[in-house]
Amino acid sequence: MANTALSSRVPGTVTSRGWFAGLRAEWSEYRLAYLLLAPSTLAFLIFLVFPIINMIVSAFSQVDTLGRIVKVGGVQNFVELAKDPRMPMIIWQTAVFAFGSVFLTLVIAYPLAMILNTSFPGQTAAKALILVPWAMPFAISAITWRWIFHGQMGSLNYLLSKLGLIQEYVVWLNEPKLALGAIIFVEVWSSVPFMTITFLAAMQAIPPHIYDAAKMDGANIWHEFIDMTLPQTKMVIMIVTMLSIIWAFRGFTVVWVLTRGNPLYRTDIAVTYLFKIAFENLRFGAGFALAVSLFVVLVIFSILYTRLSGTQEEA
Repeated sequence: MANTALSSRVPGTVTSRGWFAGLRAEWSEYRLAYLLLAPSTLAFLIFLVFPIINMIVSAFSQVDTLGRIVKVGGVQNFVELAKDPRMPMIIWQTAVFAFGSVFLTLVIAYPLAMILNTSFPGQTAAKALILVPWAMPFAISAITWRWIFHGQMGSLNYLLSKLGLIQEYVVWLNEPKLALGAIIFVEVWSSVPFMTITFLAAMQAIPPHIYDAAKMDGANIWHEFIDMTLPQTKMVIMIVTMLSIIWAFRGFTVVWVLTRGNPLYRTDIAVTYLFKIAFENLRFGAGFALAVSLFVVLVIFSILYTRLSGTQEEA
């Protein structure tokens, strides 16, 4: 009898009174909690769940030039996207931009974190200054760098010419390879501070007595890095790298402000090309199909990120 009375008070427990009676009892007991959760739940459904469902349904439907569903069903949008002659180039450029920028950020940020983890004059000021690029809005950073890379009035060409490194001004954002390199550079410049501070926090969480014991055993700086610092921060490196890849795949602002995908789509990535085919060419069906494809890729990386985060918490 005691167990039955106890189970009737536990939320979600199925008793002899039936599922509906149990639901009514739970509502009576936790009514205030559910009412307080209702606004946020409604907002979640309207602003997140509904757009995702609408995107998926539209991707598998015939869509007119206004983005309205004409007929539900079919994979013609994905077929149209697969036949797009620019898609292999867009996929390649997206991969180069995402993985290249994250790799370069990692290569720069980890040594910077190691430097900031040591004591030197001006250490506090250096930690504050390194946050400046990350604190600036991406749009403002991209506009600033667009003027720096300007072919005629940019300060980069002026500086390089004064140093004697170039004889003629370089039109950085009009040459496909140079423009893509410039975009990756700005993305790295904006991302290094966050990754550096995250790595620094992980390094400072390592117990100092580990290094003291290693020094007593005759370990040098290289052995300390390989045997202690790197293993202790390996999981943080994996989590931050995965999160940075997710951010890079949706890095619309830097690309759009700097080049708008020009010249001739040679600096477009998936998100900017999606904008063009949907809102400039009015191919909303193909745009929805590309959005779903990108959504699937980001979900995969998000699952990997969640699992890595869970592993870190368990450790």
